[in-house]
Parts: sequence; C-alpha cells; structure tokens
Amino acid sequence: MEKKSKTGTENIKVDLSKLEELIGYRFKNIALLEEAITTGSYSNEHPGSSNYQRLEFLGDRVISLILAEELFVSESLDEGKMTILRSELENNPRLAEYGENIGLKNYIRASEKRENISPNVIADVFEAICGAIYLDTEESIRINEVENFLQRFEVSEWIKEETLKAEEHLPIGTLFVNKFQKINRSNPEIYFEYSSTGEEHHKRWRIEKCSIKGTQTGEYIELKGVKSDKNKWYLSKQNAETDAIKQAYEYMEKKRWKL
Repeated sequence: MEKKSKTGTENIKVDLSKLEELIGYRFKNIALLEEAITTGSYSNEHPGSSNYQRLEFLGDRVISLILAEELFVSESLDEGKMTILRSELENNPRLAEYGENIGLKNYIRASEKRENISPNVIADVFEAICGAIYLDTEESIRINEVENFLQRFEVSEWIKEETLKAEEHLPIGTLFVNKFQKINRSNPEIYFEYSSTGEEHHKRWRIEKCSIKGTQTGEYIELKGVKSDKNKWYLSKQNAETDAIKQAYEYMEKKRWKL
C-alpha cells in the first residue's frame, strides 16, 4: 500500500491505524478492515485482493437488527412506523453521511479518483466496516461492538426524537395504555360511571367517576377528581371518555403510574 506517482486512489497510502481511530475500534484482524474499504474496481485490477461485497452483505443485516431492536423498545411505535424509521436510518444517503462524517472517502481503495467515489460506495463501505467489526469481535459481544460504533452517530437520539414526534400524534387513549403497560406490565382496566340527559335519539353524556383496577389488589380504585366538568355534556360516551382519560393521564403521572 505504498504511494506511487499515479493519481488513482489505489496509489494513496492507506493509514489503517488512523482509520481505526476514526472508527473507534482496534481490529485484531486488520485484514478485515482492509477488505471492508476495498471496492470491486480495485480488486479487479489487483488479483488476490478481496473487496467489501461480502462484508457489506453482513453489515447490512447487522445494522438492520440493531435498528429494529432500538425501535422495538419504543412501545409508542406500531409496526408500520418502525419499518419507515428503520428504512430512513439504513438508507444509502444517511449511511453515506455517516461515512463522510468520519472522512471515510479518504481511506477507500478504488480504481477511480477519490473525488469520483460515489455516496453509494461510501454507504456500502460503511456497512462493510460494520460487518468487519462484527466478525472481528468475540461472539458474545459482537452486536454490542457494532452498536457502539453506530452510537458515534447519535442513532439512539435520532430515534428518541422521532418517537416523540410520533407520540404527539397518538390518541390520548393509546398514550395512556402504552405508559400504563410500560410501568405495570399489564393492560389498564378502566371503569367509567356515566350519567346522561336528553331524549333517547339525542342523548348527551358525562363521566361521574373513573376507576382503574389495581395491579396489586385486583380491586378498582377511584381516581379522585377525574370526571366531567359539572357544566359540560358530551354528544357521545366516547367523547366523554376521552376527556376523562386526559385527566386520568395527569392523575397517573402524579402517582408515577402506580396504584
């Protein structure tokens, strides 16, 4: 890997030690890192050298698994939203951006000039490096090491931000159930006492009492003060319940979701 007079990136000395510093991981088998940064165009011109394609395949799956686990812990996201966010996180432009952040283009071995290396290639090499880290690490902590590398790019923080955005658009009833499940490991059992007024075809409703089944005692516990405003009637039970759930959410926040 000595520098020659030609201008191709294959002739620029690759400082693997410096790249390891940028990655934040020291390889036991440095050949894996060398393979991860070698493109098909370079290996075609240099028989005997291996390119990143196999490591990229592995790295893609490892990244996908890590992102799926990160997203899964957020109980506010349904399968559709998790799939969308995972796709956004592991798409080529984002991975290429991560690669650019650590100056990865300066270390890629390719036959073309450095300035002509495409974002897609940078993204592929980034995935290959994840695959290389995975293979280089002892089996029990493989995922952890790749996850540590990805956290350099604040993946968890991005997921948290997107989760909060998603939660802002969830119905209050869903938010209540999600939070209750997370703390108590069970679904909330809510009981409402109603009162109504008006003719049968035009009834209006209000909540007089709201109770939740205690997770320890199994008995229903009244949430004091959680009820409809005395001067307000609702066109449906559902609307009355929605208002009561908003109050119940605030009540449970004060109780730290324990009964």
